[in-house]
Amino acid sequence: MAEKNETPGCPDGASLRLYDANLNRASEGLRVAEDVCRFQLDLPGLSAELKELRHLLFSASSAAGISREDLLRARDIEGDVGRDSATPECSTETVDLTGVAYRNLRRAGEAIRVLEEVSRARGAAVGVLQEIRYRVYSVEKAVSILAGADVSRGERIEKVSLCLLATAAVSVAGDLLDVVERCIAAGAGMVQLREKQLDDRELLDRARSLREVCARGGALFVVNDRPDIALLSHADGVHLGQDDLSVAQARRIVGEGILVGRSTHSLDQAREAAREGADYIGAGPVFETSTKDAGPLLGVEGLRGILAEVNLPVFAIGGITGSNIDRVYGGGGGRVAVCSAVLGSSSPEKTIDELCAVLA
Repeated sequence: MAEKNETPGCPDGASLRLYDANLNRASEGLRVAEDVCRFQLDLPGLSAELKELRHLLFSASSAAGISREDLLRARDIEGDVGRDSATPECSTETVDLTGVAYRNLRRAGEAIRVLEEVSRARGAAVGVLQEIRYRVYSVEKAVSILAGADVSRGERIEKVSLCLLATAAVSVAGDLLDVVERCIAAGAGMVQLREKQLDDRELLDRARSLREVCARGGALFVVNDRPDIALLSHADGVHLGQDDLSVAQARRIVGEGILVGRSTHSLDQAREAAREGADYIGAGPVFETSTKDAGPLLGVEGLRGILAEVNLPVFAIGGITGSNIDRVYGGGGGRVAVCSAVLGSSSPEKTIDELCAVLA
């Protein structure tokens, strides 16, 4: 019978070497992702969580009776038969650090699974390690959204049926970030930050906070009007009004990987947006709305004309509520962008559910 903390069929030194190698892999991977989130992506929440997970890893080792001294004594770098395994040569190509963080999180998750198996074989509890691994998976999902996960712009917008226009002054059900998080969980696939009154610093802070909420929830994040804020906040896209920059000018600022949308109020404007190379358009107002810059009324028939002719994702916008959405998309399908109907509701999740039920 093996003694306590020894691996049956495996010398204790060998199991400690296995544990040491994977603890290093996991902690290094988490540290890379932590620093990218902190210094590259400006995401304090994700950075803090990754730091906490690193510390929990070492605490879990101590709780399992494995000290740092034990691991150092067992370490045998010269005797590692895999030390000379071939590794990819260094490339001179530009490296996407967000993608680097994503890949390191995947490696960390794999390494933590090995730590679980070694701990289980040594008779130690693995519950804490399992919890850490699942939390790493959650952060990995958020970073994969930020990295784009090799998905084209068209593929990213194609899956979205409801866009929430986020304006703090309209939110009656609580803090905007909390409400947006709840709305994403209820089915909002894209969030557009629409704040006309904030100064630039406040707007950037709000954008970065919403960017993190959207990444955690798996929703796209778009900034209204401001390509510069979209770029600095690592948004998924920027939405342009009729009086804003052209699509080409905006793309010179944000680059090719970011969505560029355009507001339109007529079929001619929708055609022009398509010619410009917009990734999607907002079309409206479909109904009367109190929004000051909504443009001339497009109406339901005007929207249908755009849908019939323009081969782009079209988000109907303007005065759309749970009581009139069936007049727009009574047969199911379609896309909407909503603000006060959701944020002005005491139960925004329920409103999202009702709208998504018609769009399904």
